[in-house]
Amino acid sequence: MDRGQLLVAIVTLCLAITVDGQADWMANLQQAINEGLARGYVSNTSDIQSVKPVPIPFSCEPYSLAPAQTVNELTPADIKVVAAIGDSLTAAMGAKACTVLTNLIEYRGVSWSIGGDDDISISGTMPNIIKKYNPGVIGYAIKTGSEDSANARFDQAVSGAIAIDLWENQIRALLQRMQQDTSVNMQTDWKVITVFVGGNDLCAFCKDQTVYSAANYAAHIKRTLDFIKANFPRTFVNLVHTIDITEEGKLRGLWCDLVHSYVCKCGTTGSEADVAMTKQAAVDYRAALEDLINSGLYEADDFTVVIQPFSVGLTPPLKPDGEPDKSYFAPDCFHLSTKGHKEMAVGLWNNMVQPVGEKSTDWTLNQPVICPSASGPYFYTKKNSPAQKFGVNFASGENGQSRSSDLLPVYLGVGVGTGVLALVVVVLVVGVVIRKRRQKKAGERMPLVYHKSTDM
Repeated sequence: MDRGQLLVAIVTLCLAITVDGQADWMANLQQAINEGLARGYVSNTSDIQSVKPVPIPFSCEPYSLAPAQTVNELTPADIKVVAAIGDSLTAAMGAKACTVLTNLIEYRGVSWSIGGDDDISISGTMPNIIKKYNPGVIGYAIKTGSEDSANARFDQAVSGAIAIDLWENQIRALLQRMQQDTSVNMQTDWKVITVFVGGNDLCAFCKDQTVYSAANYAAHIKRTLDFIKANFPRTFVNLVHTIDITEEGKLRGLWCDLVHSYVCKCGTTGSEADVAMTKQAAVDYRAALEDLINSGLYEADDFTVVIQPFSVGLTPPLKPDGEPDKSYFAPDCFHLSTKGHKEMAVGLWNNMVQPVGEKSTDWTLNQPVICPSASGPYFYTKKNSPAQKFGVNFASGENGQSRSSDLLPVYLGVGVGTGVLALVVVVLVVGVVIRKRRQKKAGERMPLVYHKSTDM
């Protein structure tokens, strides 16, 4: 990269920073430059991921039954609308990036839960599986863009978001988009909304254990779900629990460590006590959501919330030599590549067609798509699942007696660059963008504490 190209890259990246964050950004930039130079980081291009989407092998026979009258009779063919809210993983930041300079792009069209680029033979996403049963499904994101872009459609995830942002901003933006879309009938169309957030809350946990407590996390999710139930009739909600963010600390190296120190120090490069505290917070987040969903607040004929626990066992995949396989991650060592998104899509779909209490809780690579059967043609809910006696305590991840609901509950790449200065600039830009979006809502908040009570 010559000086002119580097200047263009720096100026372009600087435009992503908000005005109120410029002072902090400049200070962090100088610090990161000094640190990068001291470490003598040299870019390694041998692990550059493919920018191509990854297909999902699909051998299921599409079928259709009489139109669903209740959410407990919902089949894939009934789904007219897909939508999602969350953070940068749902926005697919960096998913198709092959260098750090394109890592800030949100490739929403390949997002595991809401992307709709091409079809399942080219791009493995959950909406593309739905298309096999109902080619007329709408709402999926395409190509690239922010949450405000036309391409985002009903993907209203915001990179850097924390739990409070879902009910303060994202779900309202989603409602507005749906109400203004003449192809959506809010009263009669069946919808699937996927909710996934918590990684950024965990990354800030050691800095403020009150604001980012499990009680507050569950309270924000509760308000989000309450809003969805009140405003989105005929809706099946996938509630995917946050992953254990400390697992990304297994991605090591000069570049990964540098990124992690600026983006998620609490869970990766922080003190042993901070990392242990963050790991326990992930367990507590899951337990709090289990209690919330077990309350029965979200069981109705036309509405339900189902926890999909496939992410409970998420860890970086390993290569034959035992080293983490960075091809599943974006170049920033924090987000997923298209390979990672494809695996997440299969995990989500398979959970949707597995009974409550029998859902997979791990991330098995290259697992086949589970086909709905004649004996189980519906998306499983608490009411239409067979009774079960034993299961997994998803809060702890250990086998044990079930609490009568499933709970559960990656961000994680390869260091690629074009010189120490360009690399460090991107590290700081990624870090500051995410930090500032986290801090935007958290700065002066009074603690909000969630209590279990009869008026939840």
